[in-house]
Amino acid sequence: MLAAVGIATAGSASECSVATDLNFGVGVTGTYSTQDIWRGQNQGDNDVRLEATTGLDFVGFPAFATLALSDNDLQEELEFTVGGSYGLDAPFIGAFTAFADLNYYSEGTNVVGDVTSELGVGIAKNFSFGTVTLAQYIALDGDNDGYGEVTVDLGEVVSGISAVASVGYLLEETELTHVELVANLPDLPVRILDTSLTPFVKGVHTFDDRGGIWTNDGFEFVGGISLTRSF
Repeated sequence: MLAAVGIATAGSASECSVATDLNFGVGVTGTYSTQDIWRGQNQGDNDVRLEATTGLDFVGFPAFATLALSDNDLQEELEFTVGGSYGLDAPFIGAFTAFADLNYYSEGTNVVGDVTSELGVGIAKNFSFGTVTLAQYIALDGDNDGYGEVTVDLGEVVSGISAVASVGYLLEETELTHVELVANLPDLPVRILDTSLTPFVKGVHTFDDRGGIWTNDGFEFVGGISLTRSF
């Protein structure tokens, strides 16, 4: 089984990826979204995404690898992520998780953002209201304007509904890019081959006065459904 995985990829709420308690199983997720919005920017409509994640053991550290294919009316993109995390404890901070991941986007420069590969580093800490994650991305191929993201995973906010909020920023410009709120709704009462069907809704507001790779602004509403199966 693939257990206790928190993975966020290009089309999801957060860019950061934190994985804990991973065994050597495989988790497969298929997602349909009315729009693929990445860092506040539209990468295409009617997006279908297939993603597989497996846990790894890297010299004693928990790690993971994710391979995803995204297809919509603008692009067909292959995405690959490999990363790991480690629990730490520090004075005045307490327990937290440090993580790093390497991300590759095959079509990153063709639709939005002059970057195809990045190194992401960050920390995550649990609070009474949820888990707060800070991720900073370092462009390895291209230029991402020092993009970073702060995410708050609020968990279950009402019965059966969980929420994740995030805000993106550009370190080089000291400006915000967008804010985003994703709500995962209760699973549909249908299970096929032990597959969970989870509808979701997402609201994204992208700030204006963005130039270059940050061309979209305004509010977008996204709906979709995810099918998840663990082996």
